[in-house]
Amino acid sequence: MREKLELVLAKGLIGVSKYLPIPFVYKVFELLATIVYMVDPNRRELTKKNLKEAGFSKDLAIKSYKEIAKTLAEALLILTNRFDFNKIEGEFLSKTSKPKIFVTAHFGNWEALAHYLAMSGYPMSVVGRKGNNILIEEQITTPFRKLYGNDLIYKEGALKQLIKRLAQGKNIGLLIDQKAGRDGMVTTFLGRECKTVPTVALLAKKFDVEVVPIFLVRTENGFKLIQKEFEADPNDIVAFTQKLNDTLEEVIKEYPDQWFWMHNRWKMG
Repeated sequence: MREKLELVLAKGLIGVSKYLPIPFVYKVFELLATIVYMVDPNRRELTKKNLKEAGFSKDLAIKSYKEIAKTLAEALLILTNRFDFNKIEGEFLSKTSKPKIFVTAHFGNWEALAHYLAMSGYPMSVVGRKGNNILIEEQITTPFRKLYGNDLIYKEGALKQLIKRLAQGKNIGLLIDQKAGRDGMVTTFLGRECKTVPTVALLAKKFDVEVVPIFLVRTENGFKLIQKEFEADPNDIVAFTQKLNDTLEEVIKEYPDQWFWMHNRWKMG
């Protein structure tokens, strides 16, 4: 019963949002972000702690909440066909005909990035966590992820599916900026020790691929595509994985308010 009610509410929100002015949609989500920031002290203090220990001002905490809110608002706009992809500055430049491993982070608008690349002729299989509400997952989230030709792989048993896609010559997309736990190797990120999944290095060692760190950053007038150069020897899995972390760092340091600071990235267990 709860899942059905949540589905009805989600569909109602999507339906109503079709008729709301776009600036109002943004304002509503930013207001909700501010409320969450105020009522959840544990997550708020974790965000401030992460910022401080990475060398940034704690004042960026509320800004980072609002940036995540904008990403959620934009997901709703994409769902209702009201997101303007023409406001994205830049294009992906492929250097080879090899299958691509697109590597990004919970930064800027990573969802719009995946759609934009698919629309640009580079559809991919993206890895995501299965939602708690199976009805919303099946009727809203999965169709959303597949809107422009991408495919969805769930985290459980993902490596096998990623190997299958690359063996078929297809592209894949991975976010590597969350805590890895027992599956990760010790690296550093933003000046602190953490664990990072070595998935990209392992796949690059097994397959002849083009590894592409790529990001979609929000600007005053829209969005900007940032594609970073990347070369590393996948036989040295630790160095390869560390260099990916370093690449993410470069972009986050330039736009620190657009990363997902409220996540406990440095938890080692």
